[in-house]
Amino acid sequence: MSGEGKDPAGQGPSKPAADVERVGTLTRLSDGRQYSLGFGSLRVGRQKRADLVVTDKTVSRHHADVCYESGRYVLYDHSTNGTWINGTLVAVAQPLRNGDTIKFGKIEFRFGLREVPADEAAALVGAETSPKRVPKSSTLIMKGGKGKRRTGRSILRIALAVVGVVVIALVLVYLLLPDVAASVIEKLPPGLQSLLGGGSG
Repeated sequence: MSGEGKDPAGQGPSKPAADVERVGTLTRLSDGRQYSLGFGSLRVGRQKRADLVVTDKTVSRHHADVCYESGRYVLYDHSTNGTWINGTLVAVAQPLRNGDTIKFGKIEFRFGLREVPADEAAALVGAETSPKRVPKSSTLIMKGGKGKRRTGRSILRIALAVVGVVVIALVLVYLLLPDVAASVIEKLPPGLQSLLGGGSG
């Protein structure tokens, strides 16, 4: 017998290697899709604001939260239909153990732990770890949080840049080739014609 055992929450060896972090995952049993919990708080529910969206009628709008607290993951139930861990109804809060089966309404997941390099662990919050298994008809959606907001800002910047290039091109054509510009402007909506001065002729 070695001295290495499981921690009080049953999450596996008490300490991973110094350069490795143990990150929690939720795997949906029906299709094997796996998601990283990261080291923050993950909201599960039917509403679009949830981090893990499960569009099943038995799942509440804000069904549960899975939080990383003091080195372990704890599930907090907020549902109407209940959350079960290994067949036992969760009263309010329940620490999770490696291998636990969690049932949100009628939808089952398995909680697990996987080791990842420490420098990658922080970036795994809410990340899907098996992207090849994402059918279009799936009712489970992961939302990206900060990454989603950054993507939105990038798209906005690109759109503004494209609009700017188009406006500059129209101005140059208007100045250098007024006849061509006039014919182009006539085909634009009245609002744009007025903006570009094409409606004054």
